[in-house]
Amino acid sequence: MNKTALPPAAVVSEDLRPLEWHERVRRGDFVADGRQGFEPWEGPAGFRADAFVKTIYRKLKASVTGAVKAR
Repeated sequence: MNKTALPPAAVVSEDLRPLEWHERVRRGDFVADGRQGFEPWEGPAGFRADAFVKTIYRKLKASVTGAVKAR
């Protein structure tokens, strides 16, 4: 087991954003596990997010100050 990776329970929805339809799925993305948590995406990579039944999520990028900037 990789000791540096966060367990799925440590990933909370506030740390994730849903991918937009045109974004490509990649390793390191997440899907809901059905138990109010998230698990790493283990399916194919390189496909558009709208090609999947489940919503794919990606970790938010932290800014220099640690806060997410509003658009």
